[in-house]
Amino acid sequence: MNTLHHGYWTFFVSRKQKHTGWFIIGSILPDIVYYVMFLYLCISRNAFQVIDDPDPLKSLFGIVHDLFEHPVVSILRQAGHSIFIWIVIFTVVLVWKGLKLTKMSALMYGWLGHIVVDLLTHVEDAVPLFYPVSSYIFRSRVSYWNDEYYADIFSLINMLLIVLSLVYLIVKKFRKKRSFTKSS
Repeated sequence: MNTLHHGYWTFFVSRKQKHTGWFIIGSILPDIVYYVMFLYLCISRNAFQVIDDPDPLKSLFGIVHDLFEHPVVSILRQAGHSIFIWIVIFTVVLVWKGLKLTKMSALMYGWLGHIVVDLLTHVEDAVPLFYPVSSYIFRSRVSYWNDEYYADIFSLINMLLIVLSLVYLIVKKFRKKRSFTKSS
């Protein structure tokens, strides 16, 4: 699933919880490396000067391709999507903060949600589930981006559900505001 959708669905699920922002940060955290490294590669290659480039889209595509081949991105991508690393860090958080919902545990739950959703939406680009202790890779039958693995259907359903959930939130907010006005 793409990063913004991770953030949106985490907001939708956690919106009534304490520390919603921390849930959302956790849900996008494993993918932040892509944005940081993309900016780094753009700056280091003067890619922002695409006006003079005869084929600017090709240049940007090359940077995106190189992004996923970069060793730092590879390591951080695997670490950020590893259940093993999540369990180790979550254990530390539990020992340190206890069982109550804190900002740090909300971040951890958001991160776990990201890992679980990515397990269900990555096929050819799946990463080792227990990195760095095992190279086992779970490959879903559905990809969020590759049409050979139902990405077109997944994207349609995901977007439809986002629109429906937004309508739900808007209607609910409107009804709440309306009932408040009537009772005043």
